[in-house]
Amino acid sequence: MKQKDSNKSSQRPLLVFLAAVFGFLFLLLLLLFHNHKTLKIGIFYGSNWEVPGTIHYDIFDQAIKKYEKTHPGIRVEYEEGIPSEEYSEWLSGEILKGTEPDVYMVLNEDFNTLAASGALEPLDSRIQFDRTDCSVFYDSALRAGIYGGRRYAMPFECNPTLMFVNKTLLKEEGIPMPRADWTWEDFYDICSRVGKDEDGDGKPDRFGFYDYTWQQAVCSNGIGLFRKNGMESTLTDSRFQEAVRFLRRLEKTKGGYQVSANDFDLGKVVFRPLTFSEYRTYMPYPWRIKKYSDFEWNCVSMPAGPSGSNSASMETLMVGVSARTAKKKEAWEFVKLLTMDEEIQKLIYRDASGASVLKKVTNSGEIMRLLNEDTPGESDIDLSLLNQAIEAAVPSENFLFYEEAMEKANHVLTALVASDADIHTGLFNLTKEIDKIIR
Repeated sequence: MKQKDSNKSSQRPLLVFLAAVFGFLFLLLLLLFHNHKTLKIGIFYGSNWEVPGTIHYDIFDQAIKKYEKTHPGIRVEYEEGIPSEEYSEWLSGEILKGTEPDVYMVLNEDFNTLAASGALEPLDSRIQFDRTDCSVFYDSALRAGIYGGRRYAMPFECNPTLMFVNKTLLKEEGIPMPRADWTWEDFYDICSRVGKDEDGDGKPDRFGFYDYTWQQAVCSNGIGLFRKNGMESTLTDSRFQEAVRFLRRLEKTKGGYQVSANDFDLGKVVFRPLTFSEYRTYMPYPWRIKKYSDFEWNCVSMPAGPSGSNSASMETLMVGVSARTAKKKEAWEFVKLLTMDEEIQKLIYRDASGASVLKKVTNSGEIMRLLNEDTPGESDIDLSLLNQAIEAAVPSENFLFYEEAMEKANHVLTALVASDADIHTGLFNLTKEIDKIIR
């Protein structure tokens, strides 16, 4: 009996010690949990550019892994399963509820509304405080995140427009591929030579172009639809009128036929403006076989107008910080990692379909080799072409009523190009309607 009491007595110090250790560990875990921060980011799956492909979660997983390594105590999370086509609605719903992520992707078409509504945190003071070197970005991509003279988002991925060329049709006509510095007149000359009635039924069945619009013509003639402050249109500018007149002349090469996307897919059309993401998607196997297997094709820059350059429109996927987040510093540092880290930006060429917004990444030999591995035969992409397309690209205008003004302009200008109405009068009347909308 005394032996048992002695054993119990000797075990008490050990139990007390273990209880103290477990208590200490419990308090430590509570402390760590209390100090732990969760940074939420808003992303989607699928393609922002409407092509078969995805922005893979792997890009963000790699960024999160890298961020958490240098930011101990911060866990980064995102909600999976949000399709790209439902992302805008999901994000607006989260903002209305006050539960939006600390950092979220900003679609090109959503930027004006988000910036104007105060949902996005202005980033200028952060950039100045950190002395962030924004010269590493393409200026055309960087400009996409400015609203009302302030920066509200940083560029993550861009998608310039290029001119797809049916090389098979050009070869059959004995016409060489256009040079990088080709012009409107070169474009018109080829279109007028190619348009033919092959089967003798009185209707042309070969065409020079499809889907080249007034917007592309205006972009390449040194002018936009609106002046930089977004308070006045440029419709009465002589360069704008010049673009409309050129389009009318170009339309006549179709012989009155309404060319369709199917005509291009079947190899009956020489030129069609498409995006870099479409080039990347439809050049490799297997999408190439499913889409354009009956002819050889490649891309070139857009033709330059007499008052402009070989430039075209470009969309930019951006990333911003919620104006209501309590973790602004941590959120900004994650934004910088996504947009400025070269290793993360290289993943865009491996796991997405657009182009990097960093000049050094896009111009690297490593990336060019990666892109050319996917292109068959003699269709290697020209490094200078991609670089030039992004450098000269024209981003969307950033003001609140841009979408409404563009919808009105597109409706009227498309009809004006197809008619014989007086161009000067038509543009003057449209100017009054557009200026009323944007003011």
